[in-house]
Amino acid sequence: MTIGDQIKQLRTAHNLTQQEFATKIYISYQSVSNWENHRSYPSAEIMLLIIDTFDLPLNYFMDKDIDPTTSQEETLILSSFLKCMTTSRDEAPTLKLVQQLSGLPAERVQHYFPSYDDLVYTLINKVDQDIKIRVEKRLSDHESVLSIFINDMAPLLYHKRETLHLLYTRPYIKGVWTQFIKAKYQSLLKKYNPQMKKNNLDTAYLIETLTTFISIWLSQPEIEPLDQFQQRITYLVNHSMSSWRF
Repeated sequence: MTIGDQIKQLRTAHNLTQQEFATKIYISYQSVSNWENHRSYPSAEIMLLIIDTFDLPLNYFMDKDIDPTTSQEETLILSSFLKCMTTSRDEAPTLKLVQQLSGLPAERVQHYFPSYDDLVYTLINKVDQDIKIRVEKRLSDHESVLSIFINDMAPLLYHKRETLHLLYTRPYIKGVWTQFIKAKYQSLLKKYNPQMKKNNLDTAYLIETLTTFISIWLSQPEIEPLDQFQQRITYLVNHSMSSWRF
């Protein structure tokens, strides 16, 4: 099922006209019509907005039926995208450049990723997949949020530091990545900590603080070793700001 088909299915399931659907996500109804008729594709930011607006799983737009051959080709394309990002700091790599590096026919790349934003959306979901699984398991065990952040999440992030460094330092993908992360972990925290649903402001401050710690850490030219980062965060959360060492 194409993204356009999924959007149409979602819209009709909510008994919305194209205009009503468009109003909910602050765009023109012509855009919705173009998506449903496969004339254009929503950006990664818009896909995340649709997910947030209709309370959908964050992998809603990902293909659920992937055979081994498909998986290998998709992995090759995503790896090629990351390699392109390594050498392209300020401008987003084109699908043509990614296709050339992958060595796959253009039609195969187009089959998996009709647009650049499809590629971005899939990449950020893949990068976060095992991190999310681990964090959700620990939250379901009722571990404290800070303990999970320091002892579970940080090691997984450090293991993926080369890829995450690209996501945090490339302006053409950083915004949608941070939007994705904040939305996903806010959703998880509220799911396993019902009290957080009662105070959205506290939750927003917590998410913003933790994601900023990660962003600063993984944006550095030389990423701080894991144990030093864990010690730093442990110190900061256990001391008042007035006593922080500068």
